[in-house]
Amino acid sequence: MRELLRQAEARGWQAEVYWVTRDRCSVQFRLGQPVAVLGEVTDFCMVRVIRKGRLGMACGTRPGPELIKTAGAAAGQGGEAGFSFAAPTPHAELPPPHPELPGIGAEDLVPLGARIVREIAGVHPKAPLVVSLERTLDTLRIAASGGLEREARLGRVQVSFGAPFPGAGSGLYKTVAYPGPPEFPAELVEEFSEWYGWGREVASPPPGRLPVLLAPEAAFLLALPLAAGLSGEALWQRTSPLLGKEGERILSDSLTIWDDPMREGDPFTRAFDDEGVPCHRRPLVEAGVLRGYLYDLRTAALLGEASTGNGFKRALFGGGPWASPNPWPARPVIQAGKTPWRELLALERGLLLYGGMGFHSSNYLQGQFSVQGLGFYIEDGRPVGRLSGTMVAGNIYQELAQPLKLSRERRELPGVVAPFILVSALQVAGSRG
Repeated sequence: MRELLRQAEARGWQAEVYWVTRDRCSVQFRLGQPVAVLGEVTDFCMVRVIRKGRLGMACGTRPGPELIKTAGAAAGQGGEAGFSFAAPTPHAELPPPHPELPGIGAEDLVPLGARIVREIAGVHPKAPLVVSLERTLDTLRIAASGGLEREARLGRVQVSFGAPFPGAGSGLYKTVAYPGPPEFPAELVEEFSEWYGWGREVASPPPGRLPVLLAPEAAFLLALPLAAGLSGEALWQRTSPLLGKEGERILSDSLTIWDDPMREGDPFTRAFDDEGVPCHRRPLVEAGVLRGYLYDLRTAALLGEASTGNGFKRALFGGGPWASPNPWPARPVIQAGKTPWRELLALERGLLLYGGMGFHSSNYLQGQFSVQGLGFYIEDGRPVGRLSGTMVAGNIYQELAQPLKLSRERRELPGVVAPFILVSALQVAGSRG
């Protein structure tokens, strides 16, 4: 990598090399049997070059001289960079991945998958169950002109399982991740079995405004619009509803949301972002008050700020090693409340949502969402059936600025760490066939 940088510097260019080696193994069960067992090691490299103030990039499977040449040629036609690559600065040292993680192979995951299948099949023998288990170990290297060199090993085991509801276009799925060897997710398997049973019947809620309990899996209805509004990109374009509101209350005072990539034992910990800038634990929203924005190197330079260590190769609906860095939370964590979630379920009439389809068509940048609700209708404190063709809509800066109740239970999901959140009312529409 350092040789590539020397080649760029000899031409008078700045350069950055991002190289990730991914060691991955996985197994998938369908209808009770393992049908796909995979093991692979792949490399991906992106080179970015600033040539005469213009930015160019090139992608390949491994770092090589051709990437520098291609990125330099692209910079000849590229747009103005407006920033410099990250400089070498101190960052926190995180412990390496669990020592047993590299030795976990697909064959080691099969017994756990088989046990999940047995436990759920004992309750729902006809459920078309899908179980996926994956061990990932990434070696991430970032180097840039000016002396920056970073390297980290990131690893986890992720377990997902679920099934579609018979005759429906939707289903129920659960996910859990572990920083080391996985355990049997007994609580999650029990929850799936119970909730899947709630979905045997279809129930249609009355139209109008109803209280809605957002399961942790549905916290994206809050987290994604908020991430979009906090993004330095939206601030620079002056399209963010949060522009100029730092220090003001924007959400319920029940909500405190941290960007916390340094959590001990979290399978998604990071010491630096995808540009090599150190990550930090910091509040984004504290008791409803806006405390900070998200900047990568480019948007920080455009706005006269410093990068907050939030330059990640992610986007609202995608991302990957080949993507350009964008402002994004490193690890959003919603602070839990004090009430057991089953007490929050005690609604005369309302919904329990674990997901929603069609979020991409919402005006999420302005905090709005309108989705086909995935979840259950609640009457007299108990679920009476799953939703079908029910639309749920709201605006996080309106409905989630009202008093909320949060559960003491909290779940660590790939995109967010979140409790159950009881929203006093969202707009619900759908036929009562």
